Amino acid sequence: MILALILAFGALEIALRILPDPASRRIRDRSPAFYYPAETRLRPWARGHADALRIAVVGDSITHGTGCQFYDTYSQRLEALMNLNENQRPVEVRVWAKGGDNPDVEVRHLPAIEEWRPDILILGVCLNDAENLHKKTLIKTWRRDTLPKPPPPWLGAILKHTRAGSFMYQKRADRRAYGGYLLYYRRLYNKEHSGWILLERALARFNDFCKERDIFFLPLVFPLFSDVDNYPFDWVHEQLAATFQEIGVAHLDFLEHFRGQVPMRLQVIPHVDAHPNEIAHRQISEILFHYLIANKIVDEGYVPENSSSSQQHIWNVLDRYLYNVVDVRPEAEADLGD
Repeated sequence: MILALILAFGALEIALRILPDPASRRIRDRSPAFYYPAETRLRPWARGHADALRIAVVGDSITHGTGCQFYDTYSQRLEALMNLNENQRPVEVRVWAKGGDNPDVEVRHLPAIEEWRPDILILGVCLNDAENLHKKTLIKTWRRDTLPKPPPPWLGAILKHTRAGSFMYQKRADRRAYGGYLLYYRRLYNKEHSGWILLERALARFNDFCKERDIFFLPLVFPLFSDVDNYPFDWVHEQLAATFQEIGVAHLDFLEHFRGQVPMRLQVIPHVDAHPNEIAHRQISEILFHYLIANKIVDEGYVPENSSSSQQHIWNVLDRYLYNVVDVRPEAEADLGD
């Protein structure tokens, strides 16, 4: 038995030394710097129009667009979509967002938003918004439990010399970290947890603020983009939905749209930075755009007058050729065009 384990360990060691280093396969295609326009270059469609439709967007790092260029963020894409048509009331989108914030502290933006007098207020809600930011030491401890724990120095010195040992330790640390990850959200959404209570109060305050000023209030709920292929937090979305129902406000939850998609395609840096990338931001903006029109929150005149879906057909044809060629019809070649 011991000999078999030694042989298996040796075989794993040889295999890992032959195979390419996993570090060489990590995705490193992010911008080295992020660029922001001057204030005078923002909101070009509404410039000079006193009657612009005003949309305030409030949120944290997702709404800020962490890891994405400014014009790739869902708020800026939404503004562009809303201004496609000629002779339509221009739309101006302004953003109040900072990484690390949550609705409990984002209420500080309400005086500035009131002064601007928007028609619509969109609030981005993330699952970590139930953190109590007034108890940073506790939250930091809980967060640390979601990361793989490094080995003690004496063990680390040994593992550095063995690929198999390092691999096995990493897998064990990953399993424990995933347990801490699940526990983290159970702690946040314990209904007795102070952060959850503060979140409920903040959502009600945003809603009351908008009602009193005749502003349409639309909360958005973002899923954890690292897990949409096998999602373990439906219950959190249900708890948030119950809260929105209790305060009498409709909300837009993106979970069902993203469920089953490939997380690698949606994250800024897969496994490293799970913020939504430009692909996810594009989808968010388009879903939000169509939601605003379908629910008559904005006028139907914003439906794009010029659009094309022809590319979908050629994608479907090529998909059959590349993944299921036995189902390609004899006449399908004509569908490929010139």
